[in-house]
Amino acid sequence: MAAGAVLFSLLVLEIFQFHTASVPAAMDYEKQLASAGFPDSYIPSLVALHEKYPQWTFEAVQTGLDWDTVIAQESRNGWNLVPKSGDDARKSTASGAYDWYENTWTIYDGSSWVAANPDYIAYCMDPRNFLNDTDIFQFESLSYSSAQNRAGVESIISDTFMATDVKDSDGTTLSYADAFMEIGKATGVSPYHLASRVRQEQGTAGTSALISGTYSDEYWGYYNYFNVGASGTSQALVIQNGLAYAKSAGWDTRYKSLQGGAEILAENYIAKGQDTLYFEKFNVVYTASLYSHQYMTNVTAAITEGQKMADGYSDKSQAFVFRIPVYENMPDSAVAFTATGNPNNYLKTLEVSGQSLTPTFDGATTDYSLIVDNSVSSVTVSATAVASTSTVTGTGTVSLSVGTNTVKVKCKSGSGSTRTYKITIVRQEASEDAESAGLSSSKYSIGSKYVTGITPGATVSTLLKNVTATSGSAKLLDSSGKEKGSKDAVCTGDKLVCYDSSGTKQSTVRIVIYGDVNGDGDINVLDMIKVNRDALGLESLSGCYLEAGDANRAGDGVNVLDMIYINRHALGLTTIKQS
Repeated sequence: MAAGAVLFSLLVLEIFQFHTASVPAAMDYEKQLASAGFPDSYIPSLVALHEKYPQWTFEAVQTGLDWDTVIAQESRNGWNLVPKSGDDARKSTASGAYDWYENTWTIYDGSSWVAANPDYIAYCMDPRNFLNDTDIFQFESLSYSSAQNRAGVESIISDTFMATDVKDSDGTTLSYADAFMEIGKATGVSPYHLASRVRQEQGTAGTSALISGTYSDEYWGYYNYFNVGASGTSQALVIQNGLAYAKSAGWDTRYKSLQGGAEILAENYIAKGQDTLYFEKFNVVYTASLYSHQYMTNVTAAITEGQKMADGYSDKSQAFVFRIPVYENMPDSAVAFTATGNPNNYLKTLEVSGQSLTPTFDGATTDYSLIVDNSVSSVTVSATAVASTSTVTGTGTVSLSVGTNTVKVKCKSGSGSTRTYKITIVRQEASEDAESAGLSSSKYSIGSKYVTGITPGATVSTLLKNVTATSGSAKLLDSSGKEKGSKDAVCTGDKLVCYDSSGTKQSTVRIVIYGDVNGDGDINVLDMIKVNRDALGLESLSGCYLEAGDANRAGDGVNVLDMIYINRHALGLTTIKQS
């Protein structure tokens, strides 16, 4: 065999042996993670990290807490906050946290921090979203390690006010990098954590009055780098409360403030098991004060500080320990979140020209009604949205037919959700009564609008024999205006028309047969269905049909008693009286 062929064969064998050895190794590590308590949905990401950083150790922290319960507790108003300037989808719309009528959020801290959306909180709390070599550092153990060095601290603070030494109140020169290293070693807290925490609390410029030392005569020379106790509904109150705490703690130098804050972290958080950025932010391990013993209100604080911690390590191939929480009844896969914009789909105004809505307009109410005269053949519908990011459709001039008309106005939010407002407009029938001029009857009652007293099943010839036209003649037309034959049945809705001797129409009145609601001349189950649909609001009876629906002739409109009367008549148990 040629030398080249031999080398090729050896290379193939080596590659084969490597793969056959590495596959079982990967499978073994998966089993290790599973036996350590990690659910299947965690394992692929952790295996990938292990292959890249074999010195890393992952510990599954079994919280024993139900996932939905945790999210509900952390979603209480004011518990987790986001900037008011951020995407509206990240903000809570819960009662008390948001005003749908004004598109405004309640301020819970400073002048610009509002409650976070529960869906966004769930995204931030789901560890599976952050199992990569940067975001995972929110799960790093925060205890001091000899692997942490000054260069790492300098990397975290390099673009901030802490990159430059400063003169302290006691006349000494303060090097922030040295201070974090010294204090971290003394308190047992990671100096990287201390540096990133101050950066998180004070920003890159460091211009807050909490660390100026010159806020007022009362608090002159006091500092609060970690914003301990600095809370309130206004910026002034936040500063005053924070400096009052610093004064009571004796933090009259910058160094003392840094040291005091670190001691609080060590004693109140790390010693209580809240030894990662995640657990400091979301207390799901310190059972004595679950959900309430939390250092930060910014819902993304653990994420952003973890990223800064990651940036501080020039070499990540160290023996880091990551303590990652696991919850009961978690979703099968990581919770996703998309910032879709403002969710408000409320109308601020909804008006119909010259008319009044029933009930009075309210942005949360979506169904309205009104009745207009027959003379109103069209109306103009106008509306405005609460949020400027919403779009409104369905407004403008609407032509009205006699009877029921439905207008739908839609308000689509910036996030894409639509709220539909429905206006039911009933246009009344034209008045066709000319004071029933020229018509009289000894058998029927002829009023200004209706003819009543007609027995169901009566024919046109029977009706006309019992009606007298004083001058001229009378004819019976159907509801569409077509003359009916002599043997046709008389029906609710028919028109009894009086003509003078020259054939000119003098007056018109409508036929009403009590119980004949659908206008077929009979009283049966179909009429009962009509009355029932009216009672349920599915359709509206009007004019002579509404009058016919008052089967018990109580003058109280249409109700369940009328349904009973019609039902008993249809069954032959009783007869609806017509006169």
